[in-house]
Amino acid sequence: MKNNFRFLFSFLILVIGGKAYSQAGSVELQDGNGSLISTHSSVEEAYNAIPGTISQAYIIEILSAYTGANEVLPITLGQRTGSSSANTITIRPDAGNTGEVISGSNSAGIVVIDNADFIIIDGRPGGTGTTEDLEIRNNATSGTSANTVEMTNGSTNNVVRYCKLFNATQNSAGPRTLEFSTSATEAGGNSDNAVEYCFISGGRSGVGSDGTTANPNRNNRVTSCNITNFGFAGVWMLGGTKSMLVEGNTISTTGYNVTNPSGISLQSTLDSAQFTIRNNKVIDIGSTSTSTSLAIRGIYTAALPGTGSMIDIYNNFVALNLNNLNAASTFGIYTTGTTEGYNLNIHYNTVLIGGAQTGGVAGRLVSAGIVKQSTNAGMNYSQRNNICVNNRTGGTVGVIHAGGAFNGIDGNLDIDYNCYFASASGSFPVTWDSTGYVTTASYIAVSGENNVRFKNVNFVSASDLHLAGASIGDADLSARPVAGITTDIDGNARSGSFPYKGADESAAFTLSTLNLTVNLEAYSPVQDTVFVSLRNATSPYDLVEMSKAYLSPTGTAAVNFAKAVNGVNYYIVVNHRNSIETWSKSGGEVFTGGVLNYDFTAAATQAFGSNMVLVGGKYSFYTGDPNQDGTVDAGDLSLIDNDAFNFVSGYVVTDLNGDQSVDGTDLTFADNNAFAFVGVVRP
Repeated sequence: MKNNFRFLFSFLILVIGGKAYSQAGSVELQDGNGSLISTHSSVEEAYNAIPGTISQAYIIEILSAYTGANEVLPITLGQRTGSSSANTITIRPDAGNTGEVISGSNSAGIVVIDNADFIIIDGRPGGTGTTEDLEIRNNATSGTSANTVEMTNGSTNNVVRYCKLFNATQNSAGPRTLEFSTSATEAGGNSDNAVEYCFISGGRSGVGSDGTTANPNRNNRVTSCNITNFGFAGVWMLGGTKSMLVEGNTISTTGYNVTNPSGISLQSTLDSAQFTIRNNKVIDIGSTSTSTSLAIRGIYTAALPGTGSMIDIYNNFVALNLNNLNAASTFGIYTTGTTEGYNLNIHYNTVLIGGAQTGGVAGRLVSAGIVKQSTNAGMNYSQRNNICVNNRTGGTVGVIHAGGAFNGIDGNLDIDYNCYFASASGSFPVTWDSTGYVTTASYIAVSGENNVRFKNVNFVSASDLHLAGASIGDADLSARPVAGITTDIDGNARSGSFPYKGADESAAFTLSTLNLTVNLEAYSPVQDTVFVSLRNATSPYDLVEMSKAYLSPTGTAAVNFAKAVNGVNYYIVVNHRNSIETWSKSGGEVFTGGVLNYDFTAAATQAFGSNMVLVGGKYSFYTGDPNQDGTVDAGDLSLIDNDAFNFVSGYVVTDLNGDQSVDGTDLTFADNNAFAFVGVVRP
């Protein structure tokens, strides 16, 4: 009887003895195969039971009895020697334990991974399924370190997946819902970590990456997350971030009293940094601020991207349709940086700007789809295959709404195959160096973007920017491939020859074929690359479409076009790297049944103004214009003579006969044509 009494007494102590024992057995420590090692009253207690040096994987499972009552916040997960891709430590709810919550109000955070590697926080019960479940919440409303989950002091190769992360600090400067923090002594920084398939709500920023100049963060990944309800930025990459991938996320916020919110904000200042921002959906970025300096950005690169840095922004949807009160500006993709020589590629993005403008300064740009702000002459800037539609209206009389804007025209520019549109009264499809343009011809003349289109585009909705209606199959939305981008925002394969502009690849275009025959004066055989254009047959002979083709040894090529219309007259224009631009005969040519056969070599009159030379029984394009200024003259002769003197060889423009060597033969061709005053003859 005494023994039974003692057992009952001990049981009562366990039950009523307070928090110290209230969660006993609510957390299990298992080996990597799921076999039980020990039971614990908290996640941190279970973690601390793992040896300092490990040689196997571990699993910490949170049972349904868990309430978090025994946790001392933050839950700190420290270093374990021997951790690796095989020796991981996984924290997750037990199978069947849905709706589990770890919460508190703590200015130092809720979960801190401190100089630890290969930790996996998996929100799925039992680690299976595709739904985020485990909730980790910080209810603190202030504190610069009041993050929800933080990786700090050299934490690497950690994963947070399928979790619901909440943070209440939207109006407090500093904290993030998930933070890749700084590393004071670990040179590798907090690197190679992943956040994936999570619901991330709140925080001054949803996800932040700090790092330091000495120990930068590298190769962290934020993928396939829903990031919402933040104050400043959905994803914020600060100055000490060396590289990062932001991919496949949906980002939005209804807004807090912040004057410069962004969906994705890149402010790294490090040299040779690399950033990829792709396949994201940025859907409405709001603010409750009424400040006249309110600036709304979908994707924003700021500060000074370091020398040699590479930034790739592609396959993103950006839809900004909120009114945003007195917004000084609403820009879909805004890029700046003024002093460093870096590389920026903006390809295949679809941007829609909507809503109503209040205020703004007359004469200033207040909204645009894509804005190049940088005035850095040393940058390499590529903007190709984007769609920018701006339906924003209103504002102070004289404000400017535009589809695209090039406020800085400096740098090495590669701009083509973009589509711009703006609907408001007095708006412009595109501005160039602060001047607005409403016709493609006038814009092409200053920008050189030969294949631009000014056209409205149909989308599924204002928030779903997949193509719809007449825009599916619209040849005006055809572009040309960009190397390395072979899929669209949904992972669908892009056409290898005629992809769509924008982030969405749709039904294949109907193509017409020009069967072309030409001869190059100095080449035998003819093999080389040419650019073939169709131009309207009536003044001002606007460019309809341009395609690249490779000539066979006999000078033939089948050249495809998406915009050619049967029964319409077009001039055929051929450009070769060191030949004189040559136009087809007066009046233009017509496609019939999607086919046009044209042989320049048959007669001199096949070229406009009979501007060809007879070589071996074939009428041929004049050679000798390596600088492509439209005439063969002393400037061309000087280029060829210098290269011949220096014994230049290889595939160079001064090698007129294609024998891979620049010599006297090339100089003779050019000299003869310069003497004959050879140049372009156009309508």
